Amino acid sequence: MLKEKNFEKHLISDFLECGKLKKAAKGAYLVSPGTEISYLPIILSGRLRVYRSDNEGHEVTLYYIGVSETCSFVINSIINQAPSEIGCVVETSAEIWVTPGYKVDDWVVKYSNFRKFIFQITNKKMNDLLSTFDSVSFMKMSDRLYKYLIDLKNASGSSIISKSHQQIAIELNTSRVVVSRLMKHLSGAQLINQERNKVELL
Repeated sequence: MLKEKNFEKHLISDFLECGKLKKAAKGAYLVSPGTEISYLPIILSGRLRVYRSDNEGHEVTLYYIGVSETCSFVINSIINQAPSEIGCVVETSAEIWVTPGYKVDDWVVKYSNFRKFIFQITNKKMNDLLSTFDSVSFMKMSDRLYKYLIDLKNASGSSIISKSHQQIAIELNTSRVVVSRLMKHLSGAQLINQERNKVELL
């Protein structure tokens, strides 16, 4: 992955020397709101979900992090030495390469390709965030649900989504009854097939 990003040889050496492999099981919380972040994660396999929550536990999914990506909010927290404002949960079992956060400032200055990587990730996740904002602000719930399913398909590379209606409702900050009703509508429109705790996009 490091070579695919055209990272400089010395940077790759630093990554391998300073970092370590972390395995995270499905459902594990990698980052919680309000925590200090001391490392930069790069996803080697699996998928993570970044979310925002309120004091009552309601959640809104902001975006997903896939292979060869990291989180722009984590980068911001590291650079500004500020607590995390988001949460990050493992959606599918993941392998993550973690390096000390204090290295980020140094690498951004020393290595142009790493700097480009940081800017590209920040730009991509900002676009993902704007897309989420647009869906919450301007879309009907049925359109939000279908977009959510498409986003999951794109993030995972699979048309099969293994989630219950209750899980989907939590991530869209709506009710299970609403999700079940809209899923039935999408199925009737032949946009999806449904099984227990599983959805296939057609």
